[in-house]
Amino acid sequence: MHRETLCWLRCPEGCTDPLAIETVTTQGDRVEQGRLQCRVCGRAYTIEEGIARMLPSTLTEPDRNDQDAARKRREMAARDAQVTAYDRLRALRWFGLVEVPATLALLRPRRADPVLEAGCGTGRMTRTFATRSCRVVSVDYSLESLRACRRKLIAQGITNVDLIQADVCALPLQSALFPKVVSCQVLEHVPTPEARARMVAELARVARPGGDVVISAYQHSVFTQLWDRKEGEHAGGIYYYRFSRPELEQLLSHSLKVRRMTGALVYHYLAHCQKGA
Repeated sequence: MHRETLCWLRCPEGCTDPLAIETVTTQGDRVEQGRLQCRVCGRAYTIEEGIARMLPSTLTEPDRNDQDAARKRREMAARDAQVTAYDRLRALRWFGLVEVPATLALLRPRRADPVLEAGCGTGRMTRTFATRSCRVVSVDYSLESLRACRRKLIAQGITNVDLIQADVCALPLQSALFPKVVSCQVLEHVPTPEARARMVAELARVARPGGDVVISAYQHSVFTQLWDRKEGEHAGGIYYYRFSRPELEQLLSHSLKVRRMTGALVYHYLAHCQKGA
């Protein structure tokens, strides 16, 4: 993690004061190990192997009555366990040949634009964003996925990406930071309508006024219903929800202006939104 990115962070509990930097081990301009503390609530967060670990208390301090958090923890464990298998999915790689250029055409990142990638997984699209931006902040709540992403970035010689373990419904980032925000194939895995609304609101919060927000999500249509259910679980216990077009438009419109939405990818909707000025 770059030292200057530390100033972009905030406590995921909603505290807005800058975090206190207590201990830091650097390598050049990058922070490899460190400890951050919230001046408001007192919670502490670590940086390990260059990854800032900033999950909210709902995911680190289990509450048996919080079913939303329980589902998320199950998926975190499933994602951690399936890192190698996920990277071997040929269908996903082939789909990316269409999905990646379609996403870039809507996001339109410029070299001067920092980009937030909300839900990076093992880095399937991270390198693409990094080659078109001055700085990419990529978040995911699967630590093993982030570690796999980091290994790829190091092997590829990419140094302008910061990795954060975080919940997309409680982003540990200051407001109005990013002119470009992107989230691919994440929204459908958020387990409740309330949590999905929080995720979209968080993406809007961290976007700059007038900034572009590009979101893809599973599509529910006359075609997809032939081979898959509207709601269910993938192998390993990963929840999913398929959106009808009106459902997705309504969800996004609560926090963002929907400029364009296409179902041309068949399996997914791809939406270009903007944050109001």
